[in-house]
Amino acid sequence: MSNQHTLFTKVEDYYADLVTRLNAAQKAISMTCLAFEDGFWPGRIASALAGRAASGIPVRLMVDQLGQISDKPRTLLSNNKILEDLRNKGIRVDVFHPAHPGLSIRNRMHCKFCAIDDDTLFIGGSNVGDHYTTWSDTNLRVDGALGQEYHAMYDYLHSFSTKEEISDDFQVGNKKGTDQLFLTVPKRRNDIHQALLDLILSAEHSIYLRTWYFLPDKAILNALCSQAEQGVQVNVLLSHKTRVRPVDLANVISINRLVGAGGRVFRYTHCYMHAKVSWNDKNTVLLGSANLDVHSMFNNFESCLLIQDENLARNLQMAFNTDLGYCRSSTLESYKNIPLPKKIIAHTCNLASSWL
Repeated sequence: MSNQHTLFTKVEDYYADLVTRLNAAQKAISMTCLAFEDGFWPGRIASALAGRAASGIPVRLMVDQLGQISDKPRTLLSNNKILEDLRNKGIRVDVFHPAHPGLSIRNRMHCKFCAIDDDTLFIGGSNVGDHYTTWSDTNLRVDGALGQEYHAMYDYLHSFSTKEEISDDFQVGNKKGTDQLFLTVPKRRNDIHQALLDLILSAEHSIYLRTWYFLPDKAILNALCSQAEQGVQVNVLLSHKTRVRPVDLANVISINRLVGAGGRVFRYTHCYMHAKVSWNDKNTVLLGSANLDVHSMFNNFESCLLIQDENLARNLQMAFNTDLGYCRSSTLESYKNIPLPKKIIAHTCNLASSWL
């Protein structure tokens, strides 16, 4: 069975479609995000969740403890109130805190998905908050055979918030229709890293990456540079600014090396660009919650789908080309023009990138 993929490049359209599908749920809802905040769209999503719970449908929501505090601190009190309101309306609300031996506060639950019944799944970069509607992001609805898989993944992820023994029975990498699920689980799985590496190295003509953070580890950066040196067109579009200023300074080191190898790097300047998706000329797409940095590849809990879909790759390409009009190209000359003190700061931040 082939899954059907609907791409959302505008967060408001994604939220609207999510609300429609939530209101139509008949069996179960399992939703995870870094943070669920107060506001217009969170209110509509919360209302849909509460309505389904009132109808007797099992509804679960998991947020990250630190993410719920830090994503928008100014609305912390109302953010926590909305969670309490959801509990009072019959929704199971889990606040993820890494409690399993060997984990720490640095191992965040960064997955973003909503499984509805057995046949509908939403994944992508956006958490639940009105400010995301002012950002550029990439989200996807998958209609097909993945809903049940993600209901089970909810249980698997939540188990790391307990001290119980963790079973590795949850399988990843198996095909569900046209798609394969991959995870990052600290100290257990680096599946997303390997899937991205394979996507890069299997390209024959072109590679495209959109990412909020661009702080690749040595293996990924070497692969990108090697492909660029061999004539593969390597294209990276990243947010010119993020909410973590040291990241914006640290990434110029990796960018300069990739540009020197022949890669093309574009800094998106129109607004925050929060997407996390890669694809190549073979129409292989990797899309989900993982940024291109060490935390996402090794330290956070992350989920991505590896998808084989020509139409999806084409639509991503069209969005990429459109957004080039809002980008500033990185060149070797632009790096040379960076003042020496700023270069020193950039190198210092790059050395500390695994902590950013």
